[in-house]
Amino acid sequence: MSTAGRITAAALVAAAAVTITACQGQSVASNQVSPAPATSAAANELASSTATPGSGSAARPGTPAGKPAATTPAATPAAAKGKAADRLVACSAANSKVTVNPISRPINHLALTVTNTSAKPCAAYSSPALIFDDAQAAIQVVRESVPQSVVMLEPGQSAYAGIRLSSADGGGAHGRTAHDLTVYFSGRSGNDSTGTPAHLTLPKDTHIDDSAAATYWQSDFQDAIKW
Repeated sequence: MSTAGRITAAALVAAAAVTITACQGQSVASNQVSPAPATSAAANELASSTATPGSGSAARPGTPAGKPAATTPAATPAAAKGKAADRLVACSAANSKVTVNPISRPINHLALTVTNTSAKPCAAYSSPALIFDDAQAAIQVVRESVPQSVVMLEPGQSAYAGIRLSSADGGGAHGRTAHDLTVYFSGRSGNDSTGTPAHLTLPKDTHIDDSAAATYWQSDFQDAIKW
């Protein structure tokens, strides 16, 4: 073979080798290409099932479609109890009968009774505020007679308060005979009067002085008259 022929053959062999190498490189590169992100219906369904409840328009687990889950919290026992207390009315002459009676022991005492005559419960809050005749202020209260809890009266039930008219030794100042008694009822706070007051006629020859005092309302008669 001539020199020119040998050169041409060598060039052809080199060209073929370059072509084969290029094809192999293209095949390897195409095998290493990462697949495109999944966009199938199954992928969309998976994404929907793992969505955070409440995000977008996805329904909450266990909630029928189209019906929103309840979000209003149930009333707590304390809240329900508070509402019941707010609806409770104080006992007064408007819903109760009030009487005053003399007692033999202890001496110089009267017993005040309030009886619920309505169809609903009422509360005998704190102590009655008692004014004799046309006095400008109520008599003092026996602070030691505070009951353990507010006296609650169901229909027909009674509460009691003791009234000390004068000192046992007769040494009280400004002694006088009283004829009338006005009974004011305390509200829930115990610091103000509420409802309708009761106007009573006192037993004959009721003698009082500046030591006169009334107890808090009591559920037991004996607790009311021992002070």
